[in-house]
Amino acid sequence: MAAPYDTTPATRLDSFHVHRTSYKKIGDHEIEVAILVPKELKSGKHPVMVKFHGGGLVTGDCLFTEWMGAFFVPFVHRTSSIVVLPNYRLLPEHTGANILSDLSDFWNWFGSGSVGTFLSSAHPDLTLDLDVDHVLVSGDSAGGYMALMSALTQPQEKFKAVLAQYPMTNYLRAEITDTFFGMPTPKADIIDQHISSVVPGSVISSAIPPARAGLSWALAAYGRYLDYFGKDEKMWPIDKIEDVQAMPPTWIIHGGTDSAVDVKDSQEFVRKWTDREVRGEVKLSVLPGKEHGFDIDLKESEEEWLREGLQWIEERWLK
Repeated sequence: MAAPYDTTPATRLDSFHVHRTSYKKIGDHEIEVAILVPKELKSGKHPVMVKFHGGGLVTGDCLFTEWMGAFFVPFVHRTSSIVVLPNYRLLPEHTGANILSDLSDFWNWFGSGSVGTFLSSAHPDLTLDLDVDHVLVSGDSAGGYMALMSALTQPQEKFKAVLAQYPMTNYLRAEITDTFFGMPTPKADIIDQHISSVVPGSVISSAIPPARAGLSWALAAYGRYLDYFGKDEKMWPIDKIEDVQAMPPTWIIHGGTDSAVDVKDSQEFVRKWTDREVRGEVKLSVLPGKEHGFDIDLKESEEEWLREGLQWIEERWLK
């Protein structure tokens, strides 16, 4: 099967075997992880992409294709890789510490060989070995946060490269008068109405946008994001980078007029990396005039900067 280069969100995953399992259980709630296997993949050892979804740490799901870039599909096929996409608990029902606990537990689960065990059962006709020495960790927006925090908190040698699209290197901040994709800030009572509806003890690790998207924006605009995330600065990449000596090769993509995640946060993160002489290559691509999620429909064949950047990642991931 030739790699599909012209997908839409509705057809984004048509060229994959799509699986869902779980990596963690809290009470009766299972935190899910999706696994994508290209349909043409043959038996053998294959590199791994771990991809975290966006959503401000408030909404999103591992298989929500509206926020999954079109360029991602041919990239996966070209590299004959297997993709692992974890969910994680969400604000405001849970805290930043809870989310980072899920991140740690996911990597423990991943390192235990559980993905390979699952695939052996799901594909008994194939021998699919995960090449855990060639792992790319990636994510967009909140997923970029999860990707960077993976590299900042896990053993550095675990990852060959990081691809972070408009990542949250710092907490979300906005002005009440700001607009997001032309939409005004929701009324302040959306936060308290949501909190009052929360069932005590409930676990939320998935939400399909646009559900809760307004809540994420309101938490930022009314200065209440840290009330639920927590105030430990070391839970953010922009401060955590001060504690590390080395990082995997990292490519950060950001739109110059991003109204959700300030491009200045990515620039400051890279400045700290450079000023502290953290070992490891970092590449920042700022696209003038581009909004949050600008890359969703982009194709390598039409964007030279994207083609060159993915080649840069691929060379470091697969070497």
